[in-house]
Amino acid sequence: MTEEDENHFRSINICHICEKEIVEEEIIGEDEEEIVAITETKVRDYDHLTGKYRGPAHIYCNLKYKLPNFIPIFRHNLSGYDAHLFIRSLGKYEENIEVIPCTEEKYLSFSQAVPVFTEGDKTTKIKLRFLDSFRFMPSSLDALSKNLKREQFSEVSKFIPDEKLDLLIRKGVYPYDYKNSWDKCIETSLPPKEAFYSELNECDISDEDYKHAQNVWGQFGIKSMGEYSDLYVKSDVLILADVFEKFRDVCLKAYKLHPAWYFTTPGLSWDAMLKLAKVRLEQLVDYDMILMLEKGVRCGVSQC
Repeated sequence: MTEEDENHFRSINICHICEKEIVEEEIIGEDEEEIVAITETKVRDYDHLTGKYRGPAHIYCNLKYKLPNFIPIFRHNLSGYDAHLFIRSLGKYEENIEVIPCTEEKYLSFSQAVPVFTEGDKTTKIKLRFLDSFRFMPSSLDALSKNLKREQFSEVSKFIPDEKLDLLIRKGVYPYDYKNSWDKCIETSLPPKEAFYSELNECDISDEDYKHAQNVWGQFGIKSMGEYSDLYVKSDVLILADVFEKFRDVCLKAYKLHPAWYFTTPGLSWDAMLKLAKVRLEQLVDYDMILMLEKGVRCGVSQC
């Protein structure tokens, strides 16, 4: 700690985590009083990765403020078809897959513990938690990307040259129905516009979209449909990363809550309400009161 950090710690009695006053007490008396006293002890909180001082904190808050034991992996509309593509491969590991289902075919989230490294007889594992970004931002990736300014595509910029950036900061164009076999990957030219017809939406792409696909093919020097597919998937991943980073920044700025710790927006908004309202909800012990409240639940969007 620097001298400035030490002075800050001694002069501030507000926990930087829960933003409540730290009332230091001596550890005396009965066991119950001792627990309260330990909870109110003021400690120095450090970043577990950089070691830098972050601020004063209750010891209880400091102990709970720890690194996650999972890696969140987001995919847009994962609850739909996309999860089916690789969930069977996860079953090859020894650890069981933990699933939070919506239905037998749609999953809110699923997790898998995988080995990271082995030292002697001990194997360290970390959990991969697969989440659906659509549960937080219920809109198409194309629409979400249009909400970002050019300079906010920081992840895309790391992999795409600036002079070609405008070609990939929008949703790409892809012939989904045409690409029905691996043999199509070795084709050396962009398919005709008719090949981009969508049987699902029952429509063709616009002349503007097809021209965009031609520009991407030419500007990036693509030599096969396999390369075009790789670039399409790569741009999708990078755009989603930038979109979610912006969403995360908004949540951290407004609520100081990280959305990657949640499964859906309702869970995030509930904690945001409790945090900002600074209320402690009473536990319901009257069975009739519980039934009355459950009968009064109505689903839908609430705006105020």
